[in-house]
Amino acid sequence: MPQSAARTIEGRIDQLRLAVPQHRKNVFLRIGAETIWAIDLDPAHISDLRACHMNGIAVRVGVLEAGHGQNRFCWAVPARGKPIPPISYQTAQRRSGREAAIGGAVGAAALGAAWLAGLDTMARMFLMVFALVVALIALILAGYALFALWHNRRERPRILAAEALYDPARRPAATPAGPPSPPSRPEPAALRDEGAPPILHVRGRLDGITHESRHVHKGPSYGHYRFSVGGRNFMMTVDESLGSWQPFLAQDDRVEMAAHASPEPGQPHAVYALRNLEDGRNYMCHLRFRSGLSGDTPIGVGMNQRGPMLKMIGALMLTAWLILVGISWFSDGDASAGNFPEVATFILAMFFLVWLGFALPLLWLDTRWRMGRPTRRQRMTERIYAMLDLGTPFAPTRRIEEV
Repeated sequence: MPQSAARTIEGRIDQLRLAVPQHRKNVFLRIGAETIWAIDLDPAHISDLRACHMNGIAVRVGVLEAGHGQNRFCWAVPARGKPIPPISYQTAQRRSGREAAIGGAVGAAALGAAWLAGLDTMARMFLMVFALVVALIALILAGYALFALWHNRRERPRILAAEALYDPARRPAATPAGPPSPPSRPEPAALRDEGAPPILHVRGRLDGITHESRHVHKGPSYGHYRFSVGGRNFMMTVDESLGSWQPFLAQDDRVEMAAHASPEPGQPHAVYALRNLEDGRNYMCHLRFRSGLSGDTPIGVGMNQRGPMLKMIGALMLTAWLILVGISWFSDGDASAGNFPEVATFILAMFFLVWLGFALPLLWLDTRWRMGRPTRRQRMTERIYAMLDLGTPFAPTRRIEEV
């Protein structure tokens, strides 16, 4: 992965987009041909950038170049008005270190509580399981904070270089306003009849976009993006579990979509895939169709989702195995002298067989697909890729974010 470099971009903000939902405070800026992404920006700073955009005030923006041609926002100095200072390296490290320390302390306390609870009664057993769950969540959050510490440490020279470029006394020169861009005309939806079932091919602007989060018991969190394009209602369902891709969609974005052509009466069209023409990002939807019984949908697990999914299942099974082994050990004081190793090995083998039950079908289906014998859902996925000019599932011509 190429390392990011610090530099500055100067000019008028030609475009400012605020992602939905707005409480995430993610902003997209376009200055000339340069695009800039700001994550979790302070609301007051968003208002300052919006004022610069609306009033045509030139700004000088410090960015860190990242992979895939993305520029990460660090700071901004407008021609007039208050500058937006960077978050210093020391502040970011202290914040991540504090989160890691709190998560580690809570995890250690929960593990201690689980140890003290024991297995004497049913109530103590439930208390131990609850403490282990709390410890697992706390340690996961501490792990993410430690990853942030490591990432900041690795990027330390570039972060400090970006801070060194910040000079609030050096204001950018005022630039004349350019000619207004002509309004784009959204193309009407077109029903594509090649193959069965038909797929709705849509180009236009997002209107009335809203976001709704859902949380499923014993399942992943997901979100619904609802919007209309050309008078038709659509719904895009995305995975919102920890670590998953989050789409960047804003009001009036120009998009190109592949969607379900014949929804139930009164229901929106389900989005299969979406190309955001404002920033060039491409989203392929899989979560909504993961449990579908019909073959008239794309595949339920994306090509880049399979490895992480199998790793997550394996990690959960390994954690469950450790918990079962621990319970067996503490419930029998003479376990080490009996058949405890054989039982632990047998349970581990059973978990491995269950994991193979997830991995082997995916391997078999992919092998058939590569041999030119795709299933109905795989053919549907190929048609969607071709419709949006994304290449093929095994050789995409654009970067695909699977949601």
